[in-house]
Amino acid sequence: MTAALKDEVDELVKKIGDKKDGQAALEDLGKFAADKGSTAQAFLVAAYDKVLEATGDKSKNVKDAAVAAAKAILECLSPYALEALLPSLLASLAVKARPPQKEAALQIIAHVASIGPKAIGFKLVD
Repeated sequence: MTAALKDEVDELVKKIGDKKDGQAALEDLGKFAADKGSTAQAFLVAAYDKVLEATGDKSKNVKDAAVAAAKAILECLSPYALEALLPSLLASLAVKARPPQKEAALQIIAHVASIGPKAIGFKLVD
């Protein structure tokens, strides 16, 4: 069963970079996270950096779908998964990141803070 979940997440992640299917893949990834996220946490965490990269897309629809997918993934994750997500979030704030990607990363960090303020408080100190 976990192999099937991994394959499904990997298939959706491959489509994120596609101009035609990117938005649909991100929307499907958000639905997948809402439906099966608790059992596929490890695979969703591994795919999180690709979702955050999509927040810097030129298309507003793709960017919005990426932010929604990122937030849907956060909703299904354990608070302990924050440590695994932090490198992806901080990379989205790097100098080379596009401004929309930085803005989305800050929105996501604020969302994480509203979900688990103690968890983010402990991790941002590191």
